[in-house]
Amino acid sequence: MFTPPGTPRHAGRSEPGRDAAVGHRTPVRLAWPDTARGLAIGLVVLYHATNWTWSTGYEVGVLREINETLRSLRMPLFFAVAGMFAAKWVAASWSRLARGKLLYFAWVFVLWEPISLVVRLLTGYYQVPDADWGTLAHELAWSPLIPRSELWFIWTLAAFFVIARALRRVPVPVQLVLAAGVSGWALAGWEPETIAWRGTAQFVLFFLAGLHLRPLFERFAERVTWLWALGAVAVWLGIQVTVRELDLAGVPGFYLLANIAGVPAGVAVSALASRAPGTRYLPRSLGLQWLGARTLPVFVTHTSVVLALLSVLWRNGIWIPAPQSQWLPVALWVAAIAVGLGLGSLAPRIGARWLFAPPRRLTDSGG
Repeated sequence: MFTPPGTPRHAGRSEPGRDAAVGHRTPVRLAWPDTARGLAIGLVVLYHATNWTWSTGYEVGVLREINETLRSLRMPLFFAVAGMFAAKWVAASWSRLARGKLLYFAWVFVLWEPISLVVRLLTGYYQVPDADWGTLAHELAWSPLIPRSELWFIWTLAAFFVIARALRRVPVPVQLVLAAGVSGWALAGWEPETIAWRGTAQFVLFFLAGLHLRPLFERFAERVTWLWALGAVAVWLGIQVTVRELDLAGVPGFYLLANIAGVPAGVAVSALASRAPGTRYLPRSLGLQWLGARTLPVFVTHTSVVLALLSVLWRNGIWIPAPQSQWLPVALWVAAIAVGLGLGSLAPRIGARWLFAPPRRLTDSGG
């Protein structure tokens, strides 16, 4: 899902026009995967904003219910789209994968994990009793193996590239069956020491499915209609609600079905949104496509922005009662996305591209 700035991300169908330099048809960038990225990152930011607002003491029960339902859509969609564009790296040598992709993830993680944890400590949101600078130093030392912040996404993505590369010679059906077994078991309630380990087990199926079943995703997105989209969303919601109401989430396999159904639902919504034309007051694709091409700055900064703003409210005795408090996460969501996009736009202009990507001399050309 995250790609170094300035590199081609996903080629789609060829346009009729030809590249003047080589005389070949030039691939165009598919719109719906960026829209899916935008949808996923938007839902992730809303989820975190809601949870941290709730942990502060504000009443946000409505949004918590909505987020819990969307849980089986946002993460499978996020990792399936990431897997769709991993083939180049899975086919590459280990050294090229390490320099062109894994170094990118490692750079961002090592830079932003300390920032995230320091902000938690300074704002009082560090989720360890009596946490101090010694605790912080200990957790940072272990963070490459045991991530503690929302940057587990980046750690897990790196793990997926390594797993996919290691399994390259294993038949695809075997990969998917084994991954389904692992994901079904982990989604039933496995609680390891870190969410990064759990997320790797829970969503490995979706990354591998995106990697190996990309043509199916593309054909579905290209042909989807409003009726198909409504059907896909209805099936996903039906399974999600049934699993929850019958308390089947802890039975291996049932919650996996809800997550699997969430992928076509997310793809359908993203495909239709990507076709939405812009108007005077509404951006094209509802702004999701534009956001989806700029996800990394939003992702790595959003929790720190949310915690800083909540800390300001709390320490100044600003209390928002219910039901108005239900809108607080939405306001934090807007602020966090705005700050992330602003920083992402400003960084390369002031020579701080290194905030979101390693120096080009350290990576492969074109990586």
